[in-house]
Amino acid sequence: MKIGVIGVGYVGLTTAICLASMKHEISIFDINDEKIKQIYEKKLPFFEKGLQEMLENVISSRNLIPAKNLNELVDNTEGCFICVGTPTKANSIDLTQIINAVKSLADSIKHNDKSDYKIIIRSTIIPNTARNTILPILSDKLSELKFGLCVAPEFLREGNALDDFMNPDKIVIGGSDKSSIIFVKKIFQNFEDKCEFIETSLESAELIKYTNNAFFSMLISFSNEIANISEKIPGVDSHEILKALVSDKRITSIANNERIVPSLESYLIPGCGFGGSCFPKDVQAILDYANKNKIKTPLLKAILEINAERPNKMVILSESILGTLKNKKISILGLTFKPETDDLRSSPALDAIEILLEKGANISTFDPIIKSKPDLVKLPNECKICFKIEDALRDSDAVMIFTKWSEFKSLDTKFLKQFMKNPIIIDGRGFLDKEKFDAGTYFKIGYSE
Repeated sequence: MKIGVIGVGYVGLTTAICLASMKHEISIFDINDEKIKQIYEKKLPFFEKGLQEMLENVISSRNLIPAKNLNELVDNTEGCFICVGTPTKANSIDLTQIINAVKSLADSIKHNDKSDYKIIIRSTIIPNTARNTILPILSDKLSELKFGLCVAPEFLREGNALDDFMNPDKIVIGGSDKSSIIFVKKIFQNFEDKCEFIETSLESAELIKYTNNAFFSMLISFSNEIANISEKIPGVDSHEILKALVSDKRITSIANNERIVPSLESYLIPGCGFGGSCFPKDVQAILDYANKNKIKTPLLKAILEINAERPNKMVILSESILGTLKNKKISILGLTFKPETDDLRSSPALDAIEILLEKGANISTFDPIIKSKPDLVKLPNECKICFKIEDALRDSDAVMIFTKWSEFKSLDTKFLKQFMKNPIIIDGRGFLDKEKFDAGTYFKIGYSE
């Protein structure tokens, strides 16, 4: 099929590359000329494992073609995914980009006199946006042409996007009419024997996406609330408490006498909080939607409140160990919100750095992704960005880990002592082996000795 994609961000480009690898003919467009140029040059604008090689292949095979403009894209396609950003502005979803994209796309559809063109919203939008905002724009601009509108949300985890796309657990398609749903099903027909296809209304498709993200955000905040309780009980480790929870047969199933541990286990681990481009903004957006519609949602509110505390929890823990942070050198390991990505949006590490600086600490940082992207991180001038872990640790009073990079897994007291003034380590992800550290030097969220 000949399909267009608008938006060369994380969702748009991942969608375009993966569909092109399935032999669809994909045209992609973005108003950012620099990003389109990068795609022409077979360069991925962001880091996502596995995508760079695939990008090179689909560009070489011409299954993925960057379009010079929207008229060209529409002329060469039967339908188009809109994958532009829907950020949060003043605690509400900002629909500026998607409204502009819909208007521009409609103008090009009209210019090309394309009848029965399919518009597929992949961007995350709050309920009623497709029907109350997007449909009126299309109906006005395309009054003399037949068209179709669908909402087909993505469920891609940064760092696992390629596997998530190629091995989906569900394909959700909300449509304004049956023919549009059939059109989208045809795009994803390779997955018909692999996963469930959920055909639903525009509004349900919109809410399914928010429900997904709110649920996993809730698991993280629940874990951190249990951690808060555990810290007040001597000898209790919240990681053990939650591991016991996961073993419950209502969570962990047994097949052929083997325990099948669900992947949601990774969300039931106490730590320094969630970040990224999705969870924080999406929970806030649906909370704001509920407030505006006078719907009480204390749980959604609590998810964000608990998460907002986490970076400061790390700082408080370091303060309790060192006594004062003034003029102390603190090493920060991990700046991205999660491993295997270069995304720093809403990163707990950045929030913690801000608090540490206010308390007079001297900061040195290291993240493995910086080695390949030295211009990625913009930190306050008081922070030192290091390209080697040894440089970040040198003469440090304590090291705080915010990202679960595999490069940090091998850390131990012997290594820390080579560089640090004081081999204190605070594990914000609770993934290191405590036995590798001398007594009284290893600390983590959710544990009280």
